[in-house]
Amino acid sequence: MTHSRDISPLTRLIGRLDRAAAGDIDQGMVPSSFPSIDRAMGGGFRRGELIVLGADDSAGASSLALAIALRCAGRPLYLTGEMRPERAYERALAMAARVPLETLRLGVITEEERTRLATAAVALREQAPIVETLVDGGLAAVERAVVAAAGGSGSVPLVVVDPLEALLDRATDHAEALGYALLGLKRLALRHDCALLVTAHLPQLDRTRLDRRPRLADFGLAGAVGTHADIVLGLYREELYEVADLGVTGGAELLVLKLRDGARGYVDLYFDARYGRFEDVLEG
Repeated sequence: MTHSRDISPLTRLIGRLDRAAAGDIDQGMVPSSFPSIDRAMGGGFRRGELIVLGADDSAGASSLALAIALRCAGRPLYLTGEMRPERAYERALAMAARVPLETLRLGVITEEERTRLATAAVALREQAPIVETLVDGGLAAVERAVVAAAGGSGSVPLVVVDPLEALLDRATDHAEALGYALLGLKRLALRHDCALLVTAHLPQLDRTRLDRRPRLADFGLAGAVGTHADIVLGLYREELYEVADLGVTGGAELLVLKLRDGARGYVDLYFDARYGRFEDVLEG
């Protein structure tokens, strides 16, 4: 009997290519289920990859990360340092049902909205990500949550950490600590065979420059993002900076700043601020 550990990596790769040619789904791939994003990624994220999503304040990095977790099959894990699980599910429900978050919180909804909420709630009950709050910080808390979420199933396909700064657990040099946390997250993705998506702020973004689209240098951290991440994405919304309505309302760009196994580029998305919802322009 031949055990999997006796099969060489090259043999496993050839077997995977043969299965893909036969139409089988690549089990090492974790699609975001945003068609444009997956096309830019060569089919989706891969297990073992570290993906960093950066954006200016209020651009919607948390909303996009949550939207990807909602679309991902296999019950991903969403770890947030900014809200309790109930708030995250509230946002998810508003996105899925297309009901304004403020209206949902106030309970002032129409019968049509109530119907949409009920339908969305049923769907979310079956496929919503596992949501936990990072209250203590540190990589150990992420590790414990990943192990608990996997249970006896082996691994979770996708882990989201929102934001990277939630991992700070002591008063120290933030840049150095966050750079080390990125390395730890990459190792965790490999150890637990999952795609790991983490959001990050852009402390070095110069808002006075003409083109305020994110760049790798904007992440700071002494270049740790470009060094440790397999994929680096930058989210940009022109309407955050333009006072006059120049026809850019809702327009969003997801820039591929680094793709270890592919080319740089960008993806067009649409952001509906009423629901905090991102949509793929290919789905319109």
